[in-house]
Amino acid sequence: MWTNQMLKQNAWNSLKSYYWTAFGVTLVASLLGGNSNFTGSFGGSSASNSYSESTSDMSTGQAVTILIAVLVIMVVALGIALAIYAFLGGVVKCGECKFYCKARTGDVNFGYLFDNFQGGRYMPTVKVMFQMQLEITLWTLCFIIPGVIKSYEYMLVPYLMAENPNLSKERVLQISKQTMEGEKMKCFMLGLSFIGWILLGSLACGLGVLFVSPYMEATFAEFYTCMRAKMITTGITSEEELSGYNNYNNYGGYPQNNYNNPNPYQNADPYQNQSPYQNPDPYQNQSPYQNPDPYQQQNNNASHVNLNKNPYDDNQNNNY
Repeated sequence: MWTNQMLKQNAWNSLKSYYWTAFGVTLVASLLGGNSNFTGSFGGSSASNSYSESTSDMSTGQAVTILIAVLVIMVVALGIALAIYAFLGGVVKCGECKFYCKARTGDVNFGYLFDNFQGGRYMPTVKVMFQMQLEITLWTLCFIIPGVIKSYEYMLVPYLMAENPNLSKERVLQISKQTMEGEKMKCFMLGLSFIGWILLGSLACGLGVLFVSPYMEATFAEFYTCMRAKMITTGITSEEELSGYNNYNNYGGYPQNNYNNPNPYQNADPYQNQSPYQNPDPYQNQSPYQNPDPYQQQNNNASHVNLNKNPYDDNQNNNY
């Protein structure tokens, strides 16, 4: 079974050979909005406090008008932010995920960052990423905790779109949600294990976090390989469905620790054994009703009577 230490160790071992390329990918992705999170920038308490103070000397009608205007502005700003993320940042995020999944096997290519912008993969990616971020944002606006839970449910969406952007919007969200059942707390603890690095990176006016980000992204790429093995073995999806665009062999398979423990998700499927319903049909044996008809056999015990002989002409048989 995978552990946080195992994933982080594998990520660190592979990252050492391409760190500066990964740093450039993460930096560009951050500048293009691929690692942005704008859901928490709306509905702050300071705005509500300033509004209550400003409306204390206003009439009710003026207060309602200003409130409606503020809400309209917030909705428009939220829509613009969602559109920017979906049309640019979300697509870049999928490319970043693809870069780290490929790089863990030695296939280091900066161009993977923009892979979902070409080859007919752009609009399918936009639709999925917009739907994902819209649901997360709406749940966050209702209450923060449901939004956090929803973000962990959809954490695998960028990786799935990086691997096969031909998957439908509903199918991608469904696969991610089902796979992350029972894994959300583990994923949270994996991210929490980087708190020391993040605090250390924040000392340099937050710029140090950029140097830590490649390490985190490489670790979560290892996490995705574990989740991918789970989703295939448990029947959530299939190799054929996920490999519609990229072959998973290029992603390197399930991460192993230094002791080469076997992947628990690669065990043989017990349902591939011979089915008990494939045994020969006992009713195909020779039927007892196919035996020769006993009534058609010759009766050797029956006496034969000569019908041409008059029984009364036989003196030996005359009892009178």
